[in-house]
Formats: sequence, structure tokens, C-alpha cells
Amino acid sequence: MLIFNKYINLIFFVLFSFSLWSKDIVITRNFVLFTSKNLEGYLQPLFTTVNQSLNSSLFGLSNLDGKFRATINFSFSSLLIPDDHKWFDAEIPEGFYDTSVTLTAQIRDGKIQNGVFNPNKQPTIFGGSSTPIFAAPQNHFYPDSFYKTIAYPEGLHLDLMVGLPVLQLIVETPLKNEVRFRFLTIPVQEESFVFFTIGLNQRFDHWFDLFGFDRCKNLNLHFAFHRMYRGTSFDLTSFSLGLNTTNQFNNNILGYFGIQYEDLWGHFKAIKDTTGLNQDVVNNPFRELREARPVQISLKTFTKWQIRGGLTFIFSFGFINFDLSYATQPMISFGLGLFFEKKNDEINN
Repeated sequence: MLIFNKYINLIFFVLFSFSLWSKDIVITRNFVLFTSKNLEGYLQPLFTTVNQSLNSSLFGLSNLDGKFRATINFSFSSLLIPDDHKWFDAEIPEGFYDTSVTLTAQIRDGKIQNGVFNPNKQPTIFGGSSTPIFAAPQNHFYPDSFYKTIAYPEGLHLDLMVGLPVLQLIVETPLKNEVRFRFLTIPVQEESFVFFTIGLNQRFDHWFDLFGFDRCKNLNLHFAFHRMYRGTSFDLTSFSLGLNTTNQFNNNILGYFGIQYEDLWGHFKAIKDTTGLNQDVVNNPFRELREARPVQISLKTFTKWQIRGGLTFIFSFGFINFDLSYATQPMISFGLGLFFEKKNDEINN
């Protein structure tokens, strides 16, 4: 729970860098580097990480034999950040395309490039150093005089990223399924941040007698729905739907493999605080920043499909599991489960 809280605080306080007054999110002066479009591109790889880690630990932790058992499960993951998640094509002020308004140049690959360089490759939150666009206004009247040199935010230079930790209650039922529950609410200054998950992993091979008397094998359909929100300023929804199969090799080892479709959507909205900002910052080449428009971004993920396989080692007190996922951000996960009550897992082969 403490780790989850720290992760949420990282998203809100470090990545968004906002201050909260009443129920509104008010952007601090750090956001003079971001238009809404650039912030969306900068953060999309992070929400891909969030989406993939939310949709982990959804199957493969038990042989669904219809016996009741409740388990507390904790898992965490680490994701490999590919190169194409480390940069995005950033927005350029409209006046930079007109040489009668401003002359521009960039240093790319150690060379000076005159004019606007497309794509305007800038780092995402996982990327490296940004590349400013140097500009010389050709006129001294509004708005031409505002088209001056701009900088873009730096990335964190990350090749690996820790995923959102998972803490969940798993209830196995006589219907040969597992129901998963995750819930957290924490105060974020004067508003509550709420997170919950409801998931189902339903065995169905026995409906069609696919494996006969072989009780070691399962064929299952899993589904999960996730929601995070804080008032009307932050709202995130994610889901996954997939097929998985498990095989219990003996009383203590379970292997699993599955594929799933997943997606994430939502929004983040904040108003601008221009209190105390000097004239140079207000006179920004981006019209959105000059006019102090609210920041409004859509939350998206690059990952739509995830393939996962692993092993679960079962003990009298619980289990540990280890798995690998193939997705846009390859992922490795480790989990621990503690049984509330021991289930008789004897199998007659």
C-alpha cells in the first residue's frame, strides 16, 4: 500500500508538478514548457507503463478446481523502455514556419540546421536531452515579437521503469473462477484520489469436456476493469480481455500462458496560474501559453496486445510467481501470494 501511494504521488507531484487549490488543479510555472499537445506526447509512454502494469497478475496463480480459497497477492514489475518510446514529434509555434516572421535554427547530429526541422524530435519522460529551437524575431510588434527561442523539457534518461505495484484480494469460488479486487483511496490535498479494479478469471474447458479427466489443465477467459480518478480533473479507465491456459505439473508447480487485448483512456485537465510570472514567460511563442488556456490532454497507451507466460510455485502458506510479457514495453513481473486458508490441492493424474 505504501509503495502504491508513493507511485501515485510520483505521477501527480513529480510528473505533473502541480499545486492543488480546493478542487481545481492549478499548473505551476514549470508547465510553461508544455502545451497540451506536447504534454500528451511527453507522458504517453508513462501511461503505457501504467496500463501494462495494471493489466498484470490477472491469471495463472491457481488451478481453478472449484474449491474456495481467498488469497492476498502482491506483485511488482519492471518494464524495458524501447527507443521509440523515448521521443515524440513535438509541436512547433506556428510563426516558426514563416521566415518573414522569424528565422530559426537547431543543432541536430552536431550540425546546425536552418529553418524548422521535421519531425521535431524531442524526449518523452523516459528520453534524454531536449533540443531547443533558436529563433530570431524579424519584427518588433505583437505577435511577431513573441516568436523567440524555445526549449523543451528534458527526459529522465530511463531504459527501465518500475511498473505500478499490484495489491489485490483473489477469491476462488465453487464456480471454478477467480474474482479479483483492488481498491485504494488516498487524500490528495482537498480531494480524494480513488483507484479500484474488478477482475474475473473464469475456467470454461470443463463446459465442453476439452481435457476429459485431466484435472491438471485449465482453459480460461479473463477480464479486468480499472478506474482511477480525482474529482473532474483526472480520470483514467483501463481494461483487458484475454484467453489463458494453465497446466499444473505437480502439487507445487503451475505453468501458464495467455494473450490479452487491453486499452486505456482518460483525461487530465488543469487551469493555469500566471501569478508572479514575468513578462518574458507570458510572451511565449505558443498561443496556448500566451493566452493561459487550460491544459487538457487525453490519456493513451501504445500497448494494445500483451502476451504473457510464467510459472507459479505453490507452498502450504501461499505462492510465488514469475512471468515475462511481450508488449510494446517488454515486462518482467514477480509476485507473492498468502493464503487465508489452505486448500487441498492434491491432484489425481
